[in-house]
Amino acid sequence: MSVSALAVMLAIAGGGSGGGRGTPQLEERARIHSARAEDSVLRSLEKAGQVLKTMRADFVETKVLVLLNEKSETRGDVMLQVPGRLRWNYTSPQPSAMVIKDGAFARYIPRSKQVFRGAARGEADLLVGFGPGAAGLGRKYEVTLVGKETVGEGTAWILDLKPRSGETSGLFSAIRLWVDEARSIPVQTRLTEPTGDHTTIRFEKVVINGGLPAGAFDLKLPRDVVEVK
Repeated sequence: MSVSALAVMLAIAGGGSGGGRGTPQLEERARIHSARAEDSVLRSLEKAGQVLKTMRADFVETKVLVLLNEKSETRGDVMLQVPGRLRWNYTSPQPSAMVIKDGAFARYIPRSKQVFRGAARGEADLLVGFGPGAAGLGRKYEVTLVGKETVGEGTAWILDLKPRSGETSGLFSAIRLWVDEARSIPVQTRLTEPTGDHTTIRFEKVVINGGLPAGAFDLKLPRDVVEVK
């Protein structure tokens, strides 16, 4: 429940005594209630992250280009291994693979036989809230608990994350997390760029601490691949 919604409920409950004179106190009670709820969700998210060693899931990624009024959808699967290993396999509409390993980034596009390499930047924010990415969110971001929403077959808390003054969020100016109420892991993420363009990633069939294929974070490249840096 948002602060404003709780404040309204408290105002209605207290409306019979003193009229509007109690409004500041009611708003303060709403603020304290919301802060406690945010802390509770963050603690459960961090606790789940501390025991996460591997993660595997299917995903649906929806990209919105605001100025062009365009929307595109990609699908695939994602794998995470703590510490510092991440792989996104895009299966449609165009196959490709993105790997982050030991601070290095690589994106392979089979159709053009090109691999793009560089230092990892904000790509890890794609899985913010998983594993080590769940630690210290309250220090790095201003966190607002927006409410609850049904995602897939379960209920999720909605957290808005805004980088604190002096902090940067890699590639993104704001992040919204949908945190599964039962498992305390993200089931959906919305990443907003400074331009207003945003990407929403919904995670499905999430498996925590299961086995991963051997060589999961190694790219198998053809001999005639073109390296781009």
